[in-house]
Amino acid sequence: MADLINTSSIAAQNLFPTFAVYAGTKAYVSHLSRTLRTELGPKKVRVSALEPGIVGTELQSHVTDQGAREWLEGSRDTMEWLTPADVAEAVGFIATLPPRVNLQQVTIMPTGQAS
Repeated sequence: MADLINTSSIAAQNLFPTFAVYAGTKAYVSHLSRTLRTELGPKKVRVSALEPGIVGTELQSHVTDQGAREWLEGSRDTMEWLTPADVAEAVGFIATLPPRVNLQQVTIMPTGQAS
């Protein structure tokens, strides 16, 4: 048995103005994961898509859209972002489930993030 856990984003499912390209790439990852699950499941490979909300990483420093940058900066004041360790713990949870269990899609969000 093997596990393939792909990191996507809530942007794969939700609409965020000015994040079209990012959201499109994450939607691809989620859809690819669902498709791979159908192909690899019979071979005893579990495939999951982990879709986190906002995580405190270097990604925010690469955002060039001014409106998106302002939203990100403001969100730090209104909520506690997820940490990379939170995401890693979710990956560990998915991978340690019994072999008969496959979580197709897991969404992990900061408690204060609405969407």
